[in-house]
Amino acid sequence: MFVDKVLKKIPREIYIYILWGIVVGAVNLGSAWIFMYKCGIEPVRANFLAWILYNFVSFITNRKSVFHTVAETAWEFIKELVSFYVSRVFTLVVEEGLIYILVDRLHLWAMGIKTFTSVLVIFLNYYISKKFIFRKIKEKL
Repeated sequence: MFVDKVLKKIPREIYIYILWGIVVGAVNLGSAWIFMYKCGIEPVRANFLAWILYNFVSFITNRKSVFHTVAETAWEFIKELVSFYVSRVFTLVVEEGLIYILVDRLHLWAMGIKTFTSVLVIFLNYYISKKFIFRKIKEKL
């Protein structure tokens, strides 16, 4: 079938990224919900706190389970870590901006917008991680 052929062409890495993305997404949405509705924190600040938690989980899972990178030196590790967080700050700004406009200004449903922006950020983060951060370290000749 057509669907089977398409699914077989998707790299295993993407399936693993999706699996860990579900875990990280649950950390993100669950912590945002707790911060907003149980702690009474306004949406933009609650989102930032959720961002701190899910990025900690995300760096570890992306590095070890998805992209399988191994830093040979401390400098390589630091470069990877800093690149990861810089890219995540970029996607945080995108997410926070959308939440600010759509929730705080247009008064749309906070958790609906949070879910939408989370999905958008997942796609952006995968692309940036794959192309710029967790590149395989080439074997030295």
